[in-house]
Amino acid sequence: MRKEKALINLLQSLVKLLAEEATSNPEFAKKLETLLAPIPESPGRAKALRKDNANIHTPDIYAEWHARGEGEFRLWLRDEPLEVMRALVRQHDLDPSRRTARWNEREKLSAYIADQLRARLSRGSQFMRD
Repeated sequence: MRKEKALINLLQSLVKLLAEEATSNPEFAKKLETLLAPIPESPGRAKALRKDNANIHTPDIYAEWHARGEGEFRLWLRDEPLEVMRALVRQHDLDPSRRTARWNEREKLSAYIADQLRARLSRGSQFMRD
């Protein structure tokens, strides 16, 4: 702590000396200004580029499941683009642990979606009466 205070005092004295010299010597002031110009005032965080997912059209997977049946649904879903399948996972919250976020295989992701959908539909049918 003692060394930090000494360093702070030294740097403050150096800045004061530079400011005094800059006021009395215009050439020195210009050199100092060009030296300090590239320093940004506040460091900004780099923003990650994110694709706009609002314009991805996602089909109604529940209607497709009932219209096609499980086997045809799996074949149909496997042919959908990867972006659409990821949007479906987000839209229906099929993967709360986000373990599928890095999957790049369409077959694996489509099988996961179909399995999750089958599990949801089977849980829901337990509460329905015939």
